[in-house]
Amino acid sequence: MKFEGDSTLTDEKRFSDNGDGTVTDKENKLMWNQTDAYQDTSKWSNWFMAEDYIKELNNKKFAGYVDWRMPNLEEAETLFDEDVFIRDMDRFEIFIDTAFSPGGGFTTWTSDQRPHGTACIFYFRYGHANSNHKEDITKDTIRAVRNID
Repeated sequence: MKFEGDSTLTDEKRFSDNGDGTVTDKENKLMWNQTDAYQDTSKWSNWFMAEDYIKELNNKKFAGYVDWRMPNLEEAETLFDEDVFIRDMDRFEIFIDTAFSPGGGFTTWTSDQRPHGTACIFYFRYGHANSNHKEDITKDTIRAVRNID
């Protein structure tokens, strides 16, 4: 595992904390919200609530941008890294970079919709996806993303 003071870290880190509530993934040219909807609203989200959360980020021009969106499944999977972790709101390990804020949920809804009113959710605790009904509210949340050039 790699930690802040680890001498094996270089200045060429994949994820960088931008100091404005966002994290840049240099490898995939994506910018992520440093927190998730649960951290920002203290509520779990179904897929439609996740969509509304994204719209609200764009309406308020979060970090100066209006092109926030749900990640697709492949993008969500790129955050999973068994070599690093932060703690979720239940204090369990979720395997995403330490540039992200601890204390959030352990999932993210994705834009990948499936038949019968379902969509894919990616689990940062376990490193796999599942389909949930879009109207269900369990312990799910959304982590917003945008493309960078």
